[in-house]
Parts: sequence; structure tokens; C-alpha cells
Amino acid sequence: MKSHQPRYAIRKYAVGAASVLIGFFASAQVVAADTPTTTDSPATTVPTQPSEGESTSSLNEEASQPVVEKTTAPAPIVDQSQPTLPDRELRVSDLDRLIREEASSVAESDVAAQPATETPAKDPDQEEKLAKKKIVSIDAGRKYFSPEQIKEIIDEASKTGYTDLHLLVGNDGLRFVLDDMSLKVGDTSYSSQAVTDAVEKGTKAYYDDPNGTALTQAQMDDILAYAKSKKVGVIPTINSPGHMDAILTAMEQLGIENPHFNYFGTKKSARTVDLDNQKALDFTKALVDKYAAYFSGKADIFNIGLDEYANDATDAHGWQVLQASKHWPGEGYPEKGYEKFIQYANDLAAIVKKHKMKPMAFNDGIYYNGDTSYGTFDKDIIVSYWTGGWNGYDVASSKLLSELGHQILNTNDAWYYVLGRDKAGSGWYNLDQGLEGISKSAIDVVQKNDGAKVPFIGGMVAAWADTPSATYKKDLLFKLMHAFADKNADYFVADPEVVEKALSEAPTDLDHYTPESLVAFTAAKKALEGAGANTTRAEAKTLIDHLKAAQDALVYTESYAKEVAAKEAEEKLAMKKVISIDAGRKYFSLDQLKRIVDKASELGYSDLHLLVGNDGMRFVLDDMTVEANGKTYASDDVKKAILEGTKAYYDDPNGQALTQAEMDELHAYATAKGIGLIAAVNSPGHMDALLVAMEKLGIENPQASFDTVSKTTMDLTNEAAVNFTKALIGKYMDYFKDKSKIFNYGTDEYANDATSAQGWYYLKWYDLYGKFAEYSNSLAAMAREKGLQPMAFNDGFYYGDEDDVAFDKDVLISYWSKGWWGYNLASPQYLADKGYKFLNTNGDWYYVLGHKGDQSYPLEKAIQNTETVPFEQLASTKYPDVKLPTSGSMLGIWADEPANEYKEEEVFQVMEAFANHNKDYFKADFTALRKAVATVPTDLDIYTPESRAALAKVLDSLNWNVSRAHQDQVDQEVAALTQALAGLKPITQVGSLAENDVKALVEDKPSLEIVEKELDFDLVERTNPDLAKGERRVIQTGVKGQGLEYVEVSALDQSRKVIATEVATEPVAEIVEVGTKEVVIPTSPSVEAPVKSDLLVNKVVPDHSTPQVISKDQPVAPVNTPTPIPAVVEKEVRSEAVSSNKQLPETGVESALGLALLGAILGAAGMDLKNKKRD
Repeated sequence: MKSHQPRYAIRKYAVGAASVLIGFFASAQVVAADTPTTTDSPATTVPTQPSEGESTSSLNEEASQPVVEKTTAPAPIVDQSQPTLPDRELRVSDLDRLIREEASSVAESDVAAQPATETPAKDPDQEEKLAKKKIVSIDAGRKYFSPEQIKEIIDEASKTGYTDLHLLVGNDGLRFVLDDMSLKVGDTSYSSQAVTDAVEKGTKAYYDDPNGTALTQAQMDDILAYAKSKKVGVIPTINSPGHMDAILTAMEQLGIENPHFNYFGTKKSARTVDLDNQKALDFTKALVDKYAAYFSGKADIFNIGLDEYANDATDAHGWQVLQASKHWPGEGYPEKGYEKFIQYANDLAAIVKKHKMKPMAFNDGIYYNGDTSYGTFDKDIIVSYWTGGWNGYDVASSKLLSELGHQILNTNDAWYYVLGRDKAGSGWYNLDQGLEGISKSAIDVVQKNDGAKVPFIGGMVAAWADTPSATYKKDLLFKLMHAFADKNADYFVADPEVVEKALSEAPTDLDHYTPESLVAFTAAKKALEGAGANTTRAEAKTLIDHLKAAQDALVYTESYAKEVAAKEAEEKLAMKKVISIDAGRKYFSLDQLKRIVDKASELGYSDLHLLVGNDGMRFVLDDMTVEANGKTYASDDVKKAILEGTKAYYDDPNGQALTQAEMDELHAYATAKGIGLIAAVNSPGHMDALLVAMEKLGIENPQASFDTVSKTTMDLTNEAAVNFTKALIGKYMDYFKDKSKIFNYGTDEYANDATSAQGWYYLKWYDLYGKFAEYSNSLAAMAREKGLQPMAFNDGFYYGDEDDVAFDKDVLISYWSKGWWGYNLASPQYLADKGYKFLNTNGDWYYVLGHKGDQSYPLEKAIQNTETVPFEQLASTKYPDVKLPTSGSMLGIWADEPANEYKEEEVFQVMEAFANHNKDYFKADFTALRKAVATVPTDLDIYTPESRAALAKVLDSLNWNVSRAHQDQVDQEVAALTQALAGLKPITQVGSLAENDVKALVEDKPSLEIVEKELDFDLVERTNPDLAKGERRVIQTGVKGQGLEYVEVSALDQSRKVIATEVATEPVAEIVEVGTKEVVIPTSPSVEAPVKSDLLVNKVVPDHSTPQVISKDQPVAPVNTPTPIPAVVEKEVRSEAVSSNKQLPETGVESALGLALLGAILGAAGMDLKNKKRD
């Protein structure tokens, strides 16, 4: 006896369906979409060009997965003449001509040459393609689909141009129950309730879907009516004799014994009926008859299944087993099994035809192995041809079935998608595999065609639910549907929404464009407006492409071009330009941060992004009391715990944390400099300090644990830790809500240290991703409630471009990376499609302090990338090809190694490079202009009208919205203002010339002169107990400042008087550490006394708590010190009142009054200038 052990096993993940309905079009012409029924004639052969031979892929016998058979598609018949639309003045070919020609060469006579009443002849080939069936199949037997979900699919099918929905309600499960389920089978009657209960039990035994068990008749009535209103047909399926899991269980429940097929009495099929069990067959036929009667008049095609007989019990050799008794009689194979299958199939076909529908079935069991000797299948059965077979699964060719009279619906399994297998590597028939199959296999090429052009009635793309617990994602199904429609665009009618969208995006105010450039645009728009029911998807795409090309070719009028340019310039300048400082890992002093603010203001940045919580926690509020977990954590305890946690992360010798007073001062300083503040407290990752703090406060095991225990990330299942963290972050939000508009709550790199950078994957694997989404959404809601714009890094949002959870749509996404191998972050396009806006934080601009050369994010690469990576280019995209909604961009300075030295000049170098290479986005340096404006006198009445008018003209023309690209404009404005100020002429002759006047009044109108002065810096000494006594270390090098003196110069005698002073640039104090550590010197034959530094002579060692301040500008040699940061210095500005001792004759006008007024004015000006700093 031959071995019957199979080499391969497979489960088919599909079914098929088709319709032979006639298509109706605008011309009211009826076109047959299918081949004639072959009751009287053999298969019709459509005349085509010679077809190529079939190329069958070789299969590796050791493979565990089947390989989709690929055939070499014969070249399709193409009508070389471009099809034209009815009732149009211009053909598509005309549009090409108009767009490509020079605008000046397009004369109006060219357009008028097309007859306005021309109605192009219809292309019969095009109409035949439109008449073909385009079907989407849904496995609603294995998995429950709600009426709402099915209606959404119908909507998408309708607008995409599909003709039918193939709805498998019976496939393993049975998820549609009629109101009357009573059955009369032979002499046995089964009540409706008994059958309903039995079917429900069987379906739940297969898979108890938490979303629902079965559709009701009322729901199906509604679905059918809805589909009809959308002009989408419905093709129902009740699959048998295989895929009957629920029905077999129901039969057992109703008392029918042994309905299952049993292979040699040793392996029972869970899904296939025994063709020798007449009771079971009669019950199944009665049940199919019940459903066929319901769908009669509501559907034109009814699918009876017939695929994969007992594949589960025979290792996918069911058809061979049924045919075996003919070759090996008496050896235990089902006696005349295949003949019985043919009879069963024909009986079901007769039932369907009785109810005035066309029967359809899958191809694999029909004339298996191409053997016609067992009997004849009803030729009216439409064959849904899904597979050409695989090694050991030898199905009849599509050519043979067509020649035997069967109509063919192309249901190529290369187009299959199984829910849950959403990307490559996730299993056979994954989405990427289906999309690739669609791209390579056209609708008109049927598998295993033996080199023939097999006639077909249409094509069906299918989504299966082999794993019914997998999440259904409509976006992925729609992606598959769109891909199939786009690939076969000449078979699908145009999507009216796409056409309308293209038209709505076309400009309507045509006065802004030159008449010459409007010729091609007007023609293209008119052609697209003529798209109708007969317009194919392919033709609509061509028309839309022509419209967009014509739109891109439009030329602005000169005046409007200037308006557009000005508007675009304003929009760029309005975008955020953010410098980000990692002040969580590394301590940055208030002075250092102020100098960064100074630089940011000078360069035109808009905001400082300050990560105060990032691994370390380096900002502590005055009141750190936290209410969480039903208890109060005392302020001092929280402060102590956080500082200890920060030291545990990195004990920075320069300091641990900013105080609230320092943050208040920083905010006020930044505000004065025109720089906004964006605070960041990162969680649930990068929480090293807070995790230690929580443990010290009694919260047990706050760390996430996977491969190892994470040092950085919080366990989202630890409610006590989550509650404490939310309460703490809430306190920081409360503090910043009056000081900032945006708050960043982090959410990047979850447990990367404990999962080899696979944290998000682990969250999904352990069903914890929903916990993360819930946590993120709660922080976003908290920020919004406090009046803050929530912001977060992109890492965790819709990881892998998957929407199995939902995130708050109001979050501003700080998009820094698309990820890397194994770290599959959502793409910018995917997030943009969901409505998110971005702060472009492109990692290409990152600089990690101290990193050089081959290290990650080195200085040289950051500077280089500021030039090569455009301002609006998000990671993994190419700007401007991909332009997504960005509110601005952020340059990141990181401290991954916090012990690395902070070199201010390096950070400033990156900041300058970013600004200089994006000059259109950064405002010009207005420092000189602000200084010049500050010198404008407050009382201009003392100057001549002509000089005042000249100054007013300059002041009115000042433009404060100029980019760095046009710095010369600002310089010109400074020069013009300086010249106008210099041209102010005091009024020197006032008074009466009457004859009785003794003397004409002469008034002294003094002028104002600004004198620059150097300001000495202070020397601050601090003791250091860790430094050897006598040693000195410069911590910060002193830098002289610059002051301004406002001097009143008399117009009469040129006498000078200082009336006000201003500190333009603060001097930077020199900070020196003085060692106090006693060094024990070992006994030595000769010891030379150390030479004392002059600086140490007659010095008193300062107290530890109070720095000693010495007025001195003598520098001390620096020892590995960072670039100095300006210190805050108290300023005293001296002002003097202007007075006059001149005696005037009693007969004159009182000039002393005018002089006193001038003194008051200048005094007020001096007071206004007091404490004022120059930007």
C-alpha cells in the first residue's frame, strides 16, 4: 500500500465569491461581465494576444509554509488610444500638451479648437472592465463583526468602487441566526429554540468572542438594506462539508451521533462532516436551505464553500483520501468518497438555484487533481479560484475548470490578509505579503492557468480570521482594499470623494495668477469636473495628476508673489525655535542657564526646553508635599529622598538641584529676553532618581522588571508608584502653569535597559501596552486641565504603526526618531494621519556633551547636520517631498554622560550653526537696534519740527519681523536711526522780539551723549576642604562688563554732567576655590619651603558659608574651567537733576521754567534707564 503521509500541511486562510450581475452605466447600455453559462457550449475563449506559459515556483520540501504559486502574467491588452470622457471639451492627451507647452505658446484658439459638443465614443474594453465583479471578503464566521463594523466596510467598499461584500457568516463558527431556526429533517423536527441554542453553543465552543456571538435577523435585514442603498451587493456563505465546527457541535447537541469525519477511526476532524452519515448530511442540507430561503431575493450569489475537506485530520490530504478507494479498494478509505462529495456539492447547488441564486464554491475540491472520471459537478457553480495548490495538494487548473463550463472568480490567495498578521514576519498571509501579492498579481491573471488567458467574472480580495481573537483594524483592511483598487484602477470606478477633494484643493481666486498660466489649469479643472459614473479610478488619477501639475505650474502675478513671499516668511518666523538642555542628568547653574538664554535671545530662538527631570531630578520646589495613596508624604522627606536619588544617579560636584527661587529668577530673566520656558519631567522611563526616592519613601518595588530589573523605568502595574508619580508631576505642572504654555511629560524609551531596547514590544507581549496608553493619557489630561499644552516624545505612541490602543490626540509630539532595527516606532506620516502635530526634534541635530568622532551624537556631526538636514524635515522623511504639520523645531543638547565637562563654547557653536543654517526661520539680531531705540529722547518737543519729523519717519518704518537671512536690513535700520538721532536739532532761540523787551530769551537746550565704560569684575573666593591647603583652582574666569553713561552736554558752554548710568553687559565674577586641606608631608632629608603666591599674601581665609568678594580685576590662571557665565550684580545708577543758576530780567519770558521742565524730563529718562540691560 502506498504511503499516504503528506509532505506538507496547510490551512487555507480564505474563501471566495463572485457575482455575475450586469453593470449599468450612464449610457444605460447593458454590458455582460461574465462568460456565458456553458450548459450548451464549452468555455468561451476571449481573443487575446498570445499568452505566456505558466511558471510554477519550485517548493522546498523541507518548508513548513506553502509558497504562493506565481505565474507569469501575459501582457494585458491595452488600447493605445487614450480613453476620453463623455461631454468634455478636452481630452486627457490635450491636458498633457497644454501643461508641457510653454504658457506663452498656448493660444485661446487651441482650446476652442475642441468641439464643445463632442461626445467621444465609449471604449468597450473599458466598459467590460468596469462591469467585472470587485469583491471584498470578510470572515464573519470565525470572528464576530458588529453591524457598525460591517457598515463601515460597506461604506469604504462603495466609495472605493467595489461591487460586492462577500460575507462568510458560516465558516468554522456560525455567526448569523434567523428568527425561525426550526428544521424538519426526515421524520425529525427540531424546534427553533433548540437549534438556536445548539448553534450558539457550537459557535462559542469554537471561539467565544467577547465582542458578540452572532448577528440577528433584524441586524442582517438592516445590513442588506444599507448595502443596497450604497449599491453594494452581499454574497453570503455557509461553508460545508468542511469548516463546520459550530454546526457539528450543534448536531451533537441535538442528538445526531458521530457527525464528524474520522480518519481511519483514529483522528476525528473538528470541522468536517462525515459524508457517510446521512443524518448529518440531511441536517446540513436543511440548514443551508433555511439560509438560502432567507437570502433569496436579497442576494444573487450564494457560496456553499466546498473547500479543504478534513485537512485537520489528514494533514491536508482530504481530497486524496476521498479519491483513494478507487485506487485502493477495501483498504479502509471512504467507499466512493469523492463521488459522494460530488453528489453533495450538486445537491447544495440545486438548493441555491431553487431559491433563484447562483451557487459558488472554492476551487480546491472541484475535479481535484484534474480528474474528471469520478463524476460531473454542476456547471452553474461559479468557481472562486483561490489556490493553484502546493506540493501534495494538486488542484485542477483554472484553464480546465473554465473549459468544463465553470465561470471563474479570481480569488488569488496572493492577495490574502489574516487579521493580526499585520506586518512581515508575523505569519503566513500577513498584510505586507498581501500587499506585495497585489502589486505583483493583476486581477485578470488567474492562478494555474496552464498558459491560457482564463476568462474571469471579477476578482476578490479577502481578510481572514484564522486567529479569531486577533484585533480587527479597519485601517489595515482598508489599506488592502485601496491597494487592490489602485493596482487594478482601470477596473474600478473613481472614488467621488477623491475627485471632490482634488477639486476643493484647487485655487478658486484666479486673479492671483497670470492669464497665460491659467490656460492649462482651467482646462485640467474642467476635465476633472466632468468625471462621472463611467470614470475609472485610473482615469481619475490621471486627471487629478494633470490638475496638480497644472496647479503647480501656475504663476503668481508680481504683486501677489510678494504677498505670498511675505506671508511665508512670517509663517517661518512664527515657528518655534527651541534649544533643549538636559538639566536632569547634569547640573546646570542659574548663571550657566542665563547665559544660554542670552545666547538664545541673541540668535533668535523662541524657547528654552529644560529637562529638569530626566534620570536625575534637579529642580526642587519649596513645598514638595505629595498627596498620594491615601497618605501625605512630607515636603522635607520628599526633598531629601529626591536629592538622595539624584546623587545615586550622579553626584554632580557642581551642584544637585535648582531651587524654586532660582527657577523664578530664570523664568523672569528668560521672559525679559523674549525666551519662553518649556519644562520637562520625564516618565515612566528615565526616572532613576525618582525610583530611588519612592523606595526611600516606602513605596516597594517601583521598578519595571523584564529580562532584568530596570534602573530607569517605573512598573506601570505598581499602582502606588504610578499614583505617587502622577501626583508629583501634577505639582510641577501647577508650578509651571503660570510660567509656560507647554509641559513635556516624556514617555520615551520604556525599560530599554531591561529589555535590550525592546520595552514597547515587551509591553505589548505582556498585554501592558494599554496600561502605558492609560498612563500617558492621564498626564495629557492633567496638563490640559491646568491650561498647559501636553507634549511627549514620539517613542511610545502607536508603536509599530499599530492602533490597538488609543492615545490623546491633543499631545504635541516631540518627534526625534523613527527608531532602528527592532525598535519600530510609528512613522511621522502615520501619526500625522491621526491628526497629531509635531515639534521637530530630529535626532540628527543631537549633541551629547563631550562626544566626539565615532561616539554617538558627536559635536562635529551635529554641526554638519544643522546644514544638511532641513529645519522642517522630520526623522525618516525627506523634506519638502514630505511636509507634515510642524509647529517648529528643537535642537537637543544631552548629557548622557553627566560627568563630561560642559563647554559653553561648544554648545553655543551648535546653536549658532542651527540658527545660521536656518536663517529664514530665526529672527535677526536686534540688539543694536534696541540699543538705538533706547536712546530716543522721551520728550521730542525740545527739538526742531524738521528733525523730529525725520526721526518719526525712521521709527515708523522699523520692521521687527526680519529674519537672520536679512540681517542687513536691520543694520540699515540701525544706521538710519542713528543718523536721525544725530540729526535732532535743539531749539536754541525762543522768546519775544517786542520793542519793549529788554533782552531776547536764550535757553540752554542740552544734548545727550552716551559714553561706554568698562566694568571691573569681582573676585569671589570659596574654601574647598578637599583641595590641598595653599592650592587655588579657578572655577569661573572673570570677564569685564560694559556700562553706559548718559551725559548731558550744554549747548551753550559744552559743560558735561552724568545724568544716568546703565549696565549693558554684566561683569562675570571670577570664582576661585582655595584649599584648606592640611597635607601631611613625609619626613625628608631636605624640604624646600613652598613659594607663596602673591595672591595669598595677607589673605584671610574666607568663611565656608559666605563667599568673600574682592574688588579686583586681576585674573587668576584658569585650571580646566568652563567658559564663564555672567553673574547677577546689583546695580546702583546715579542720577542728577538738571538745574540752572541763570538770572533772568524781570521783563523776559521765564526761561527757568523751561529748564526745570527739561531737568524733569531728563531725570525721568535717567530713572527709566536705571537697571535696564542691553540685549
